[in-house]
Order: sequence, then structure tokens, then C-alpha cells
Amino acid sequence: MSFRSAFDPRSNSLNAVRLVLALSVVVSHSWALAGAGPEPELGEANLGVWAVFGFFGISGYLISRSRLSRHSVRQFYRARFLRLFPGFVVCLLAVAFVFAPLSLLWAPAASFSILDQIGYVLRNLLLYPPVLGQYDIGSTLSAVPFVDVWNGPLWTLFWEASCYVLVGVAASLMPRRLLGPFMIATLIAASAATLVAEHSPAVPLLITRTLPMLAAFAGGAVLFLYDEKFIRRWAVPAAVTLILVSVATGTATVLAPLPFTYLLFVLSAIIPLRQVGSRFDISYGVYIYGWPVQQMVALIAGDSLPVWLFIAISVAGTLPLAYLSCRYVEQPALAFKTPRVPAAVGADAS
Repeated sequence: MSFRSAFDPRSNSLNAVRLVLALSVVVSHSWALAGAGPEPELGEANLGVWAVFGFFGISGYLISRSRLSRHSVRQFYRARFLRLFPGFVVCLLAVAFVFAPLSLLWAPAASFSILDQIGYVLRNLLLYPPVLGQYDIGSTLSAVPFVDVWNGPLWTLFWEASCYVLVGVAASLMPRRLLGPFMIATLIAASAATLVAEHSPAVPLLITRTLPMLAAFAGGAVLFLYDEKFIRRWAVPAAVTLILVSVATGTATVLAPLPFTYLLFVLSAIIPLRQVGSRFDISYGVYIYGWPVQQMVALIAGDSLPVWLFIAISVAGTLPLAYLSCRYVEQPALAFKTPRVPAAVGADAS
């Protein structure tokens, strides 16, 4: 059976998969934020890195499908903007004007000014841009194990949006028959560059961390553009083999993005969790609120909690905020994805 015939875009468990990935990011960060020592790794990549592979790979598939199925380029960018920015901006405001002030209850010696708060929002407004972004708000996080960073995961959103633009521009400038080879070339180039960057101390860490995400996104796009070529009879064993090789050789960032994305889609097609997130998809909210909640837990408890308890409290604190973000920010914003066109006089407006 081909991937195209197995994966139903209208009935799948992708929301459940993305929720697991978002929770995996929270779990992954717990070692550093709780001061619990080095995090376990698999193939020289921790759980958070694997989760980000999954997020970018799934986005590569879905964003490519969205761009190539929409007649209006403006509609494509509008939908992407409404998916990321409203929830992101509200999260920035919540951190600056709710989390930071509350932190003083447990760090009375800390301080911040209104300029610190405004600067945090304005400097990060373009999706946590590299170099320009501001991670701290005064000295509010000077007494936690991971100091002066209020929302670490947000840095990936700038690069995700950049990948959206890459697909949008490429689809506008080249015919579809060339888009597939272009994405294959991007996947190969990003993977090769990752291998070089990881063995070259002269390459900035930001580049080393960004290249695998580009490879994962390109891999997801390749999966969409050539989905009829991925026959489960051979593709599943091949994907599993590649992942095992990447783990054994410590090259997960080079070899794993495409096969890992493929296996996530296969799982989403076969596991019976289609109702998870069908009404409220809280995965994005978990991703953007997990770190601030964890920093608050670290402020309150210090480094006294065992990592499993730190994880449990962090997840319990994050889920309600993720629901509120989905219900009252993200969903209302997404209602504006498709502009309403008034019906002509005498026309059927149904």
C-alpha cells in the first residue's frame, strides 16, 4: 500500500502525535530547568531534538500540501500568520506582564522595569529573531538553574516561519515538477551541511542547530511531493533501519529526520486516536507555555525536586494554559483564515 492511499488527510491521529511531541519537549527540558544534570540522549540527540525533528517534518508535509492546494498565495500566507502569531504574541505578553511579575513572589531580590517588559515583547515580536531577540526580563530568573531565559523553545518558531516562506516562494517561482527535485536537493544539502557543521568548531551553534530542522522540513515536503513512491512494504523497514543506524552511529541529526517523519505519519494513519485534538488541539500551547511554567516551578521549588516530579508538576501547570490559548486565542484567530465574501444579491448564500 502506498503512503498516499494509507494516509487520510481528513481522518488521522496527527493531532495526537503532535501533542506527544510537544509534551516530549517539556519532558526534555526538565533536566536542564530542574538542575537535574545531563539529559539522556539517543543517537547524540536528546528527546527535545527528536521532537523538533517531528514537528518540522510534519510541518514540511502539511505546509507543502497547503501551499499547493490553495489558489491564492495571499490566503496561504494569511493562514500561516494566523496559525503562529496570535498565540505567540499573547504568550509574549503573558510572560512579560504575568509570569515575570509573579516571579517576584519567590525571588524578592530580583527586579525589572517596564522597559524590560516592553523590550521583551518588542524585540521578540518577529518570532524570536536571532541576534535581536531578548531572553530575560530584568533579573527575574537569576536564581534558577537555567538562568535568564523565560521561553527557550520560541527560537525555533522564527526558523519554522522561514521554512513556510521557503515553500511559498519556491512554489511561486518554479513549476511543480521542479519543486520535488528542489526539496530533495535541500534535504541532501542540509543533511550534508549538518554533518560538516557538527565536526567543525568554527561553525556557530545556531547554524548547527538550525540545519537539521531545515532537513526535517524538507524531508516532510519530499514525503508529500513523492507520497505515492513510499510503499509501506519497503519504506517502513527502511525507515526503521535508518533510524537504528543513526542511533548506533550517533548521527541522528543527519540520517533521522526523513525516516522519523515518515514513521510518525504511518503511526498517525494506524493508531486509533483520531478524536484527540479534534476539537481542541493544544499541542502549540503546550510548546509555547511549557518552558515558562517550568521556570516558575524551578523558582518555587529550586533544584530540590526529582526530575519525574518536576515533569509531572510542569505538565499539570502547562495543560490548562495550553487549553486557554487554543480555546480563546488560536481558534478565534483561525476563524479569519478564509475571508468572508458577501453573497451577491439574489445569489444562493448557503
